[in-house]
Amino acid sequence: MHKTGCISFDEPRIESYTIIKSYINEVVSMSVMHMNFTSRSLTQKTDLWVVYPTPTLQDMIQHKDHYDPERLWPVVYMLHGAGGDGFEWIQRADIEPLCCKYGFIAVLPSCQLSFYNDTPDGRNFASYVAWELPSMIEATFHASRQAKDRYIMGYSMGGFGAVRIGLCNPDRYHKIASLSGCMDIAGFINAFEDNSIFRIHGSLADWPDIQGGNNDSLALLDRAAARKAKGEYVPPMYHTVGRQDFIYEYSQAWRKKAQELGLDFIYTEGEGVHDFSYWNTRIDQEVLPFFFGNQQG
Repeated sequence: MHKTGCISFDEPRIESYTIIKSYINEVVSMSVMHMNFTSRSLTQKTDLWVVYPTPTLQDMIQHKDHYDPERLWPVVYMLHGAGGDGFEWIQRADIEPLCCKYGFIAVLPSCQLSFYNDTPDGRNFASYVAWELPSMIEATFHASRQAKDRYIMGYSMGGFGAVRIGLCNPDRYHKIASLSGCMDIAGFINAFEDNSIFRIHGSLADWPDIQGGNNDSLALLDRAAARKAKGEYVPPMYHTVGRQDFIYEYSQAWRKKAQELGLDFIYTEGEGVHDFSYWNTRIDQEVLPFFFGNQQG
């Protein structure tokens, strides 16, 4: 049993799952599974997609066993942006072949417009991603239970969520990556306050922990630096954003502070806007090599 805040839960029971796609050829092979189950953290049913590497034809000819019970795969938790869901990674990114190329399980939760918060109405999205979801994945699949094999990343809202959850739970993740994450929530909401997308927590004054708390990305960096000064582990971070992205200006103060504090931090930028045409290239060429080095599955 795990406990988080005032919530405790046993290993969640998967009520249904469907193998959407499973195929084998010489180039890439994996299974994509859709799960629908009741989450105690969210107090409701929720959808989840898992991309799992399976043997290629060449593996079978060479008698390589992907299902060796001694092999435990690293896991990458991939957080979607505002207006999206977990399936968007499958629709718009090249996640399936990358799982086979680098050798990892991709976990793609759907977290609504939560900004990966534990919301005032009792839906604990941060607790779900950080605690309940890994518990279920590690009980269901040949997934490593070690923090050194657990990674978190996201795009847009999910980029902020990955940094927020990763730095709030530094002992649970090996590395963190943000693709065009908005790191100045207060400034962004002030600029776009009339947009209904930010009404998930009402007005800015209603947002939890917006100044100095878990939704203040600058405060999270201060905590990380204090932790590093004590010799404690701080997950290395990666952040990228396109120069033409409307998010660009809302990540620069955070980027500068991360560099000034001397944290283990990689920053890149390039020509591009807020879309998958920018992110897909970075995932393959920058994020996954940052996570796994040059090793391939």
